[in-house]
Amino acid sequence: MDLASSDGVQVSRTDFAPDGMRASLIGLTFLSPKPRTVQLSMDAHSELMSSYPWGGTKPTNQLDFNLPDMGFYADGRLVFREQGTPAAANAAPHDWAAVVSSSLTPTGHRLGANFRGPQDPAVICPASGTTPPRCDDTAYGKGNGGELNYRLQLPSGSRTVWFAVSGSDNGLAEALAMQRSALNDPAGLLADKTARRKTVDQNTHATLPGDPQLASSVAWSKQNLADSRQEARNLQLRVTNAGTAYPAPIGTLGVARWTGAGWPDYPWIFGTDGEYTAFASVAAGQFDAIKNHLQTLRAVSDVVNSRSGKVVHEVVPDGSVYYGANSDPGNTDETVKFPSAVALVWRWTGDNRFRDDMYDFTVRNLKYAFANLDADHDGWLEGPGNVERQGMGQEKLDNTVYAIRGLLDLADMAASKNDPATRHWATTKAQGLQTRFETAWWYGNGTSSYADSLCDPNNVQLFQKYWIGLTPVEAELPAHGGIAAGPLAALDHATSTVAAHESSVFTGTNGLFHNGTGLVLRDLRSRRCAADRRSDHLHLGHLDRRGCRSGGRSHRVDPARPVHQRPGAGAAQPRRVGGAGRNA
Repeated sequence: MDLASSDGVQVSRTDFAPDGMRASLIGLTFLSPKPRTVQLSMDAHSELMSSYPWGGTKPTNQLDFNLPDMGFYADGRLVFREQGTPAAANAAPHDWAAVVSSSLTPTGHRLGANFRGPQDPAVICPASGTTPPRCDDTAYGKGNGGELNYRLQLPSGSRTVWFAVSGSDNGLAEALAMQRSALNDPAGLLADKTARRKTVDQNTHATLPGDPQLASSVAWSKQNLADSRQEARNLQLRVTNAGTAYPAPIGTLGVARWTGAGWPDYPWIFGTDGEYTAFASVAAGQFDAIKNHLQTLRAVSDVVNSRSGKVVHEVVPDGSVYYGANSDPGNTDETVKFPSAVALVWRWTGDNRFRDDMYDFTVRNLKYAFANLDADHDGWLEGPGNVERQGMGQEKLDNTVYAIRGLLDLADMAASKNDPATRHWATTKAQGLQTRFETAWWYGNGTSSYADSLCDPNNVQLFQKYWIGLTPVEAELPAHGGIAAGPLAALDHATSTVAAHESSVFTGTNGLFHNGTGLVLRDLRSRRCAADRRSDHLHLGHLDRRGCRSGGRSHRVDPARPVHQRPGAGAAQPRRVGGAGRNA
């Protein structure tokens, strides 16, 4: 990144995080037409904070859980530490440290509460309420600051100076060790990082002569996907019941590796997001990353859900399970999609050891779903899916589609492992659902669409124009029983619903809407569908053509409106079908 020049000196900046280190490096390259001496200062402001609790969680949040950072200067470095035990039940003592220094020797330093660079004096926003036009920090922040001053000798030509920021949740000694490693050979670490990212780029190639911009976005998306790989250690697994409890841990996990769901709001571990990201991961040749993600989901799920087979929904890097434990409804889709994600990775890699390692869990996934999530025993599973909105029917279209695909993917893996009992169970159940699918789910009535959900009792169809109407076309079933691989949807319905969803009702300049525009008002009746109740989700409603009220009041929906909000976490981005992103 080229910065503004000053007095004939040109400056460029390079930022990167070395692989395998808890550190980041910032390089400033100065280009001067003649020898000279310049004054250089670096500001740093800390915020050592746990990834959980959040701003609005109970019984404690970051207003009282976050302890003040202490800042001091030692041996040419700025050092920040947070030590102690929060005044909250089940909080553990901690010793966190961050270190800031350079390859230069400072000529001076300052310490204080500010030092945020050009933002000083900072605007501190309230923890809740109206956000001012400018906001440099919030009342949750309890960081500290400092400044390092340098006298830099520039030659005629170029000189690069490196700064490092390192951290540790295991005390100062580890943070200092990371600092020394990072500053030992920054140029070499950058060369290593660049070489690895070139390999990521060269794994696969997309050639799109008619749309070079899209081809370029695919290339950069591979890098973004690689950026999303994360690792945490010593996770304390606890069930927080959607942020309403902070109990003692029920288990631990030594190492978790995963691909984040989306930046900046959702970088932690998700079930359904990882299952969608599997498609992008295998296509980009990033096999180890998605294997690690699925293995992490299994490891956490088996501990907190006592090997029931249910897949956790959302896990923070410290091990706090926000949602998806046996004690809450969870999301049905991620449990029934999990076997398909495993089968996808297995088919792309041919890694039978991975299949064998994950197979028992995939069997338990579907056994759990059909034993616990089909209260009326009609085969259509109940529970939340990808569209986390109140007012839908209990049985969701996407859950149905992915359950059928999951059964057939499980049957395929069972055949490869010579497990005839599982193959027969999964195949028989899938084929039974498949033969009834079009009759139960095709909405028609001039919409050329499938129902988004079924309202119990009597499986009354609800059509609310959500994006999941395309899942019968999007989800590919493996070949089975003499039927070639292909979508679940019947050909005529697939053709007509794709055409309908390409209209302006469902699709705009930026792609597919979360839910279509306009109202559907015909044959209204007063009956209200019993909705899936999740208090942390936005409640948007429509009136259904066939008479079920889907919850809330009728209104026109803005497709650009944020669709999922949680106190203290901000708004999610619209979900991207087939890639990494939050579900909404």
